[in-house]
Amino acid sequence: MDDSPNLDSAADDPLVRGRRAPGQVVRCGWCGEAVAIPPRGRVPKWCTSTCRHRAWEQRRAADSGIVAVEVVQQVVEVKATRSQERRTAQEWAKLLTELSDRLDRRRIYDRDLPGLDDSVLALVQAFNCRTAKRPP
Repeated sequence: MDDSPNLDSAADDPLVRGRRAPGQVVRCGWCGEAVAIPPRGRVPKWCTSTCRHRAWEQRRAADSGIVAVEVVQQVVEVKATRSQERRTAQEWAKLLTELSDRLDRRRIYDRDLPGLDDSVLALVQAFNCRTAKRPP
C-alpha cells in the first residue's frame, strides 16, 4: 500500500488550492448577519463599515479599561399645548388667514393642493350650513 498523499484529491479540494466555492457566507463579527465571501481577496469580518467601526470602538474601550457602553437617563420637559378643540374663534380665523395667505403667495406646493381639497370643501360646506341656520 502506498503511503504517499493522493495528489488528485488534493487538487480537487478548494481549501488546498485556495479556490472558494460560490455562495459561501461568514457571520459578521459584530451583529452576526450573513456576509457573502467574494471569490477572491480577503474574507470579510464585518457586514458594513458601521459594524467594523462599532467593533473598533468596543476594542478601544476595552483596551483602555473603560466601559464601552454607558447608559445615560435624561429628563426631558415637554410644554403642554392647548388641544385643537379648545381653540377660540379668533385662533381659527388666524390659522385660516395664514392658510389663505400661503395659498395666495404660492407657499404651498401644487403637489400638496389635492390633499387640501376635501378638507377645504368640508370647511366651506360646514360654514355655509351653519350660517344658513343662523337667525338674522
